[in-house]
Amino acid sequence: MATSSQPSDTPAGTKIASVPKPVPLVMQIVVRRDLLAQDGWGVGPLMAQVAHATSAVLHETRERTETKEYLGDLLNMYKSVFQVDNLEKLEKLANTLKSADPPIPHHLWVEQPENVPTCLAVAPNRRDPKVKKALDKSGCRLWKG
Repeated sequence: MATSSQPSDTPAGTKIASVPKPVPLVMQIVVRRDLLAQDGWGVGPLMAQVAHATSAVLHETRERTETKEYLGDLLNMYKSVFQVDNLEKLEKLANTLKSADPPIPHHLWVEQPENVPTCLAVAPNRRDPKVKKALDKSGCRLWKG
């Protein structure tokens, strides 16, 4: 008996149109690199700042479709971690995201009781070009070990 890779209801020689996959959701996380040079701010404390910022933005945007979808597929979560040189660049990014039309959902984590902005997390998105533009404009670059 011969077998065919064509489904039984598709005529031989007919091509099946494939549905393009949507761009995956991603969270962009931006950390102040200069904190590593300050006393008390090692890699561990900075990782805690990332956890705080990402938890906060997920909580704040929990009703958004993108966040629900992101949290509904735990095995396919994407994150990109960026660095900025200093506080001024992190605040510039926060202001750029806030002033976008419409504003881009994000959370700027401010560590307490020190009142030190440390990290920013952008809500899950499909690699929004406005986010990329804001990251570039603020001097963000991928985190390098």
